[in-house]
Amino acid sequence: MERKDRANLFGQSAHDKANAAIEHARDVREKRIADQDPNKAEPRLIADGDLRRCSVCGHPFESDVQPTMSVAFAEHLRKAHKPGQTSESMNSGEF
Repeated sequence: MERKDRANLFGQSAHDKANAAIEHARDVREKRIADQDPNKAEPRLIADGDLRRCSVCGHPFESDVQPTMSVAFAEHLRKAHKPGQTSESMNSGEF
């Protein structure tokens, strides 16, 4: 009987530790999201009717862009949004 109780305590302890770790990870993730500067968000494609647009500057991409949407977007990022450039510096003409 004593062995059964000990196993249950160990299992409960492991369960409590796992829940604490999950809760900590959630708190860290939520804090990171809350502290994130919206001007530093990663550029991505957003839907706009039949088009896709750059989330930073709104540049439109047709659905039939060649060679592919991902290649066209990557080229756009390389040309229009240099690494480390913020939307503030882009809007002020600091290229």
